[in-house]
Order: sequence, then structure tokens, then C-alpha cells
Amino acid sequence: MPDDRPHASIELYTTCPATSTDRAPRRPGFYSESGESYLRRVVKTARWSEDCGFHGMLLYIDNSLADNWALAQLVIESTTDLVPLIATQPAYTHPYWVAKKIATLGHLYGRRIALNMLAGAFVNDLQALGDVTPHDRRYERMTEYTLIIQKLLARRSRPTTFKGEFYTLRNAVVHPLLPSELMPIVLMSGSSEAGMAAARRLGAVAVRYPKPVDFYEQQPLEQDIQFGVRLGIIARDDEQDAWELAHERFPVDRQGQMVHKMATGSTDSVWHKDLTSLKQEELTDSYPYWLVPFQNYKTFCPYLVGSYRRIAEIVARYINVGFRTFITDIPLDQEELFHQKIVFGMATKMAAAGVSTAAGNRQTEASRS
Repeated sequence: MPDDRPHASIELYTTCPATSTDRAPRRPGFYSESGESYLRRVVKTARWSEDCGFHGMLLYIDNSLADNWALAQLVIESTTDLVPLIATQPAYTHPYWVAKKIATLGHLYGRRIALNMLAGAFVNDLQALGDVTPHDRRYERMTEYTLIIQKLLARRSRPTTFKGEFYTLRNAVVHPLLPSELMPIVLMSGSSEAGMAAARRLGAVAVRYPKPVDFYEQQPLEQDIQFGVRLGIIARDDEQDAWELAHERFPVDRQGQMVHKMATGSTDSVWHKDLTSLKQEELTDSYPYWLVPFQNYKTFCPYLVGSYRRIAEIVARYINVGFRTFITDIPLDQEELFHQKIVFGMATKMAAAGVSTAAGNRQTEASRS
């Protein structure tokens, strides 16, 4: 099967739609629906993602959502190569069980999965489970948790003995055995100092909810670690068409702003507070970095909105400062992923051609005039 992904130097993930049976779901963009309807929606999104050349799809989790390991199996059975990026929370289950699930999926399907390791969650979710572990200690626990999973899978049939601060194993062996080429990729939040320390130790991709690219051009990323970003993209050939679609999809919502304010007060996530501290009115009006969906509790990431070329220039600059993994927001439909593919294809060519920071700035300024 030919590889039609935009460029081998970056990896692209979409995000799986999620649903809640709550009448007032706490996460943005979710609504109640039947299990059969939701199943069809997940399968369609997975197939759209693969058809548009994306590497994988993020499946995230909290107390109000369906089990994402069950969804991962559904994604594997519905696609040929798409990699489920499974959000994994240590508060939910023992690391041995996670290693066994990974080994079982690899044995049954010969497919690789990726782990999006979580240290945090909604405070109320953690309290419901009796978990009052402080923020930085949760990263220490998550690091130990992930190391155990890696050791169990890498040691093949040899017993694993481990004694840490949070977990203890004695002569544990995972069956079935996982082929070395199916070892999971590890991603995790890299917004806090504790998160960066964990990513460095685990060799994980440190994912950011990015600030405007100018910030990273002025304050370069560390060179000894891999970085990724989570963002939304709405792009069309004509910039006005893109903005009209963006405002139609994400209208200003007073109630959403109130929910966002409450959510900010109930989380200790550094990335959430960092994004909240940015003020849209302080950014140049014509700059395509758009926070309105986040500020109105429609989604959890910033958006880039504009013409293909303009957004591709910004993405190329993100690539050139060191971001190599991109996780885009939940797609509205397959057409949205097709437009994103155009952007990433243009961006990787620009980045490969050596679009410098200065050139990127000049091109962006020219498009504003």
C-alpha cells in the first residue's frame, strides 16, 4: 500500500469524537447519543483519518467517557494501518494490565498502538477515585507507571521485578509476547517542568497546546527531546471562506464562557492555565492563531484559521522550531481532514525547503498587508 502521508518527517494524528451520557457533559463538543450511533461515528472518523493519510487517532479518557481501550480495538478492526493513540491514566488501572492489553492487541492484530500518558485529570474525577496526589507527584507516579509497562513489554519472556515508590512487581511476565517492532510510541504533556522531566526520562514525545509560533522562535525548544502540538486547523483556498466557517462552527457562547471559567478553576493543568492567560484581543486581529473556541468551551486547543498558504506558512514555522508531531482537533467531517492534508503537504514542503524564521515572518507580514 503506497504511503501518501504528507511528509515522512512529521506524524499526524486526528482526534476521535467522544460522547457523554450526561445531560450536561463536562467536556466541550460532546453530546448524548445511542451506542450504535456513536460506534458508527468512531468508525467513520477512523476511516476518514486513514484515507487522508493521517498516522493515527487520539482516543482520550475521563470518568464520563466510554472505555478508550474498547474504542482502540474498534479502530484497529475498522482500519488497515491507523494507530490508536490511547490516553492512559494511572489512577484507573495497574500497569501490568496495560502491558497485557498492548501485548494482546499486538498478538491478535499485528498492530502497533501509541500511549498518551496522563498525569492529571479533572480534579473531581480524581477525588471520586480517592486520589489526592499533588500535581508533580502524579508525574512521578506516571513516569514509574510507564517505565513498568516498557520493561514488561521489552523483557519478552524474562521475569520483571520492580520496586518503586508507587508500584512493586516480583517475577512478572506478560503473555502473549509482543514483537519488538510493535513496542508502543509514548506521548505525554510537556507543558510543565514536571512533565518535561518525565518526557525526558521516558524518551517520550512532549506534547504542547501551543502558544503562537513567535514564542518558540524567540524561546527555542530544548534540543534533546521530541516535541508535538495539539491544535485545530480550519483552512480553505480563500481566507474569508475559512473565517466564515470558523465563526459558524464556533460562535461566541456566554454559557460556554462561564463553563470555561469554572473548568479553569477546577484544574491544576499548566497548559490550561497558560492558554487561559493569553488574551485574544492582545493578539493581532489578522493573526490566524485563534482562541475563541477554547475560551467558549467548544474545544481544548487553539485554532489556526485562514488560507491554505497562510496556515501552511505558520505550520512550517512550527516544524522548523522543532515540532514533529501534530494532533488536530475532532474533525467535523472527512472534507475537513482533506483540507488539513493540503495544509500539511504545503507546510512540509516549505519546511523542507528551509523556510527560515525570518522568511516566515516576512511571508506572514506580507499576507497581512
